[in-house]
Amino acid sequence: MKTIDCDTHYWPIEFLDRVDHPAKGRIDWIDKKTVAFHRDGKLVHNFKTSRWDLAERKAAMDEEGFDVQVLIPDNRPFLYELGDALGNAMARAFNDYAAEAVKGEERFIPVAWLYLPDMKAAVKEMVRCVEELGIRAVKLTGGYRDCDLDEQPMWPLYEVAEHYGIPILVHPAARAFEDQTAHPWLIGGERFAPMRFLSTQIGFPMTYMHAITRLVFSGAVDRFPKLKFAFFEGGCGWVPFLMTQLDMEVRHRSYAAYSQKSGVTLQRRPSEYFDRFYVAACSYEPYLGDIARQWKDNRLVIGSDFDHGDPIATWPETVRQLRAQPGLDRTQQDRILGGNAAELFGLEVAVPA
Repeated sequence: MKTIDCDTHYWPIEFLDRVDHPAKGRIDWIDKKTVAFHRDGKLVHNFKTSRWDLAERKAAMDEEGFDVQVLIPDNRPFLYELGDALGNAMARAFNDYAAEAVKGEERFIPVAWLYLPDMKAAVKEMVRCVEELGIRAVKLTGGYRDCDLDEQPMWPLYEVAEHYGIPILVHPAARAFEDQTAHPWLIGGERFAPMRFLSTQIGFPMTYMHAITRLVFSGAVDRFPKLKFAFFEGGCGWVPFLMTQLDMEVRHRSYAAYSQKSGVTLQRRPSEYFDRFYVAACSYEPYLGDIARQWKDNRLVIGSDFDHGDPIATWPETVRQLRAQPGLDRTQQDRILGGNAAELFGLEVAVPA
């Protein structure tokens, strides 16, 4: 069974040379191991070479015990507020570079990024990524503007993803669920100041509970019955709570009124749709064994958040922490460390029973 790190951040600086747009930003080297990315006269973020150097990543994987890394396009440089021309140029250049960089590399799974506000171009780029580049996963930052993941403007993309068997990987860019702006302090807002950790520590699970509830009750998951979603960097402790609450809702008179008004009648109990939702657990969550038992046939995967230094990041201890969980037997550990992820990405690896 291969171990798969589903949440590692990837941002190869050389792809920026391929972006034909004057507002793409610039890279300044701070030292031999660190660069600064500036755009619109502002520092967006500092990156270590490990954010893109595959040799460094392989060494880190060997130390930690991962066979495969999923390369999630980094959040901060890829915003849905860039404008169509720059957003599409960034997407094409990044996807081209990522596909070339890992060609022939069995230890890395590339992931596409799309500029959602221009949905027609995003759909075209998704088809190109699959048919020409061989990229078979796409990362969404989440909703954009006033559009949530379940809404009709997203359907053309879902049609393509379902047709090709492409999983939708959701990784918000530090926003609480009701705020569609990706990084508010980068574009002038002070919504989260001074507690900027608020959005990452509770914003992600709040975002996911909101998104999953909408995906289920809107009927979107029934409309696209083969589509798989994955949610990263929000832990998994909220999953049994949400499953329980959604099942309770359909037994209440308010659901009958909603169903009659909306015309949506669910084909299954809400909790049964969680066979479509993959959730990245944190290896340190002490209740993981309870979650695995409560969520039968669970879709838990694991992510280290490499190479971030956030409190939720667990590298280089992720595998060791998961293996030491007293409430998980070896079969459950293997499912979380690789079996479920192999299923998510369509890899030829059997999932333990």
